[in-house]
Amino acid sequence: MKSNEISRRRFIGTLAAATTGVAVSGITPVFGNSRDTSDKLALLGGTPVRGNKKWQTWPQWDAEKFNPKMNEVMGNRVWSRSRKVAEFEKKWAEMHGSKHCLTTVNGTNALSAAWMQSNIGPGDEVICSPYTFSASIFGILYKGAMPVFADIDPETFQIDPKQIRKKITPRTKGILPVHICGYPSDMPEIMKIAKEHNLFVVEDACQAHLAEIGGKRVGTFGNAGCFSFQASKNLPIGEGGGILTDDTEYFDRLYSYHNFGYASGSVSGQISSISALILANKIRMAEYQAVIGLCQLEKLEEQHKIRNENGAYLNEKLAAYPGITPVKLHKGATAASYYIYSMVYNQDKLDGLPRQRFIEALSAEGVPVGTGYPNDPLYGQPMMREVFKSEIYQKVYTADELDFEKYKQKNHCPSLIKTYGSALWIWNGGLMLGTKSDMDDIINAVDKIHNNVAKLK
Repeated sequence: MKSNEISRRRFIGTLAAATTGVAVSGITPVFGNSRDTSDKLALLGGTPVRGNKKWQTWPQWDAEKFNPKMNEVMGNRVWSRSRKVAEFEKKWAEMHGSKHCLTTVNGTNALSAAWMQSNIGPGDEVICSPYTFSASIFGILYKGAMPVFADIDPETFQIDPKQIRKKITPRTKGILPVHICGYPSDMPEIMKIAKEHNLFVVEDACQAHLAEIGGKRVGTFGNAGCFSFQASKNLPIGEGGGILTDDTEYFDRLYSYHNFGYASGSVSGQISSISALILANKIRMAEYQAVIGLCQLEKLEEQHKIRNENGAYLNEKLAAYPGITPVKLHKGATAASYYIYSMVYNQDKLDGLPRQRFIEALSAEGVPVGTGYPNDPLYGQPMMREVFKSEIYQKVYTADELDFEKYKQKNHCPSLIKTYGSALWIWNGGLMLGTKSDMDDIINAVDKIHNNVAKLK
């Protein structure tokens, strides 16, 4: 990746002149290689900062290099789980410094399997991050346990350890941190809490490939760490998932569970070739999935380095603008995955300009941006109401515990709701692998909007 010489210059005009009421005193942003960002916004008929330039496509595939490897496995006609899957698992475990990796058909099944082979059960509580997708908690619900939601830190988007402590009861048996957008949760503090209360921890690292805390990669702090290899992820297979663990007995149960319940290691007994020893599933990764993963692994660490260089660059430059605040890494984090580049929108510092109007303007300049998850917290989704009607929940929990309105009130997370209304996600898969010039386009587009707030309003 080539680094362009970045010039410093003052605002074209001043923000004070362009945006009445915006607090910008003393701010002299550092711009990327320059366009005149005082010109007309693309949304209002001007020329987009990006022009006709395209972002890097995603997922990426080197046909000349990788097609022969795919042709080999397809020609061998050994398509079900075999040596290639085992090779991918070994490499993924080694890359993380973990003893074991088990692959699955997708990240959702990885998360579900991790909870299904835990000791969590009906009547137990699991403290969960609320800023995530519904798949994160499926396994908890399959086990008949009760999700309890602890609020997030709105500056990091991650579950707040202080809020976790407030939610612990004698029934608490587990914690589900989610490294959302690829930013690490505060795992050292979370594991300290888990150790104090003997809690089972499953990390949802589905968006956080190679993210680190103190040089230790996420997914290796808890009892299990789960990853997604869906096509949009930083290691894209199309579909696929993985579970890391250092617990060999637990790994044996996971392996048995993902393969019809057949014997595996310590899960053994008197069996025939088709005897299932535990209630299980069939969620094995296929050989051709593993080959795609092995090909993608060849570039992952190099791409991870580029993403972090670009993330640090954007963090430094965009921090100068009052209308947005880059999401922060907590003090112990040493690398993010930058699966999604995230910011917090500060409407009051942009003269009351609505977030949606800012999004429309930034998108028109050629920067793919959105709000992230909709204002629909997991604790209020219809899925939970239906789960509460199920036979197992009706038998185990009291009517008061299953009162959906009371459940929503008890789990209300004010910082989450605030974040729903202020989050900005910049993402299109390959965007964070761009050049410094590409990153400068993002910076210049933000600058252009700041210079034209009055006209947008």
